[in-house]
Amino acid sequence: MKKIPADVSELKQAFHQHLKAHRSITGLSSYLLLFYAAECGLKSIYLRRNYLQTTEDFQDRIKKYGHNLDSWCKELDIPASQLTVKTQTKNKSTPSFHLACDGSIRNIGAAHQVWRYGITIKKEDEEDLIDWLHQLCNWIKENISR
Repeated sequence: MKKIPADVSELKQAFHQHLKAHRSITGLSSYLLLFYAAECGLKSIYLRRNYLQTTEDFQDRIKKYGHNLDSWCKELDIPASQLTVKTQTKNKSTPSFHLACDGSIRNIGAAHQVWRYGITIKKEDEEDLIDWLHQLCNWIKENISR
């Protein structure tokens, strides 16, 4: 199935709308909206910095990185000093987390799945993950219009 293209302004608007909605609710749905806000914001900045019109113009990157915020952060050269990570995957600057059910470790790219499906994350990992996403969204707010 072909992806639906979004342009810079649509992604920017989605970033702000998801972030606002995230603040108005609590729990898993709030976290999911925060994740998607960050993803939309990063992709909006990527489009603008690379003089691209829509997400259709970089389908190769979307297929390669998908929801992997770590890869998008690297593409945008976000300084590690901008984002504090407490629980992280080996050699990465983004947080990882443990599933409560079996203790397995997952990277940031899987966060939207656990929240979408209602899977429980180890509490302190989830708190760290949410904190990191807030830091990322703050960086996005500072850079989305530059």
